[in-house]
Amino acid sequence: MLHEKLLYTKKSFFPQKQQEQALEYCRVKFLASKGKISYLLVNDPTGFTVWIEDKTVEILTDQKNNDIVQTINLEELVTKMRNIGGLIIKNRRYNLKIYNQCFVGSEAVTWMQEKLNISREQAVDIGRRLVKEQWIHHVVDQQDFEDGYFFYRFYWDEK
Repeated sequence: MLHEKLLYTKKSFFPQKQQEQALEYCRVKFLASKGKISYLLVNDPTGFTVWIEDKTVEILTDQKNNDIVQTINLEELVTKMRNIGGLIIKNRRYNLKIYNQCFVGSEAVTWMQEKLNISREQAVDIGRRLVKEQWIHHVVDQQDFEDGYFFYRFYWDEK
């Protein structure tokens, strides 16, 4: 079983009547490992199953998707984001103030997610890289890139 990116294997089972014994078993085992191994106690209609963290197996991730955040060509990406079929860049109003030539962070995340076939989390990471490497910035420079109704502007569009 996978839980929070850790692999667990089934260790023991206790009937419903033995809830206290199951809890004590997990407590004793966890303390004996000095907290280095985690245990899960899962309750279902038949009883309590104890799962132990399995450190003998390394869980492999999709390296291609993890690499895209670091390897994507930002200049090409920004060009696509600013061209036809890219982001909606326009003057926007917020709290009676007009912000010229900007786009919305959540719209940029959705666009990257669809065009690059990546997760929203990866799109936010790319957005943060765009800020860090000074391709875009928050219109009043008060925060990093976020997946929300926040306005950002390309440095190319500065007047």
